[in-house]
Amino acid sequence: MTDFIRLEQAIQRSTVLAAAVCAVLLLITIGSLTLAACTVWGERQSSARMPVLVVPGAIAGVYSPGLTEDNVRAAARYLTGLGTTFSGVRGMDQRFDELESFASPEFLARLQAARLALRRDVETQNQARVFYGVPSSERFAQRSPGRFEYAIDGQRVVYASGLTMDSRGAVVSLKLTLGAPTERNRVGVLLNGFEVSDSPATTRAAIRQ
Repeated sequence: MTDFIRLEQAIQRSTVLAAAVCAVLLLITIGSLTLAACTVWGERQSSARMPVLVVPGAIAGVYSPGLTEDNVRAAARYLTGLGTTFSGVRGMDQRFDELESFASPEFLARLQAARLALRRDVETQNQARVFYGVPSSERFAQRSPGRFEYAIDGQRVVYASGLTMDSRGAVVSLKLTLGAPTERNRVGVLLNGFEVSDSPATTRAAIRQ
């Protein structure tokens, strides 16, 4: 009889423990669902408040609404780095291959011609190039619907076989347009102009010399 009583008590304890575990799991599940619902609601609210730039000819499933000025500015910064900072011919080719994937059809031929000229110098002198942009000098403007201009001042340094060959102030200027996204360019920001020039201060110093 004693054994039956002990067995019954053990079963009761196991039942209570199982019920407690189920209750805890239920509370965790409810909490997770509540958190997920709040997260989705918050994202929808943020999207509703976010200014949208409409991309003409956007491809369904590739372009997602919510492209902002900050997105275009970030793309400009990224493209600036691709065209100004690399090491050796192989590094340059990798960077310019990606840069060309952003080029508009109108600008692609000019970019490829500039690439060939630059590649000769990089290969002959085993060059590495770096551009140190000054964030506070950034200029960004929308000149017309879907057309933007971006510029940033900084220091352009050219190394040859590991030694500093040239260092001067420079300005990087980009022209951007919004177009149809592609598999490689999902944002749909097209490069329509890319120029690296000496800064006005550097030019004035060269004239005085």
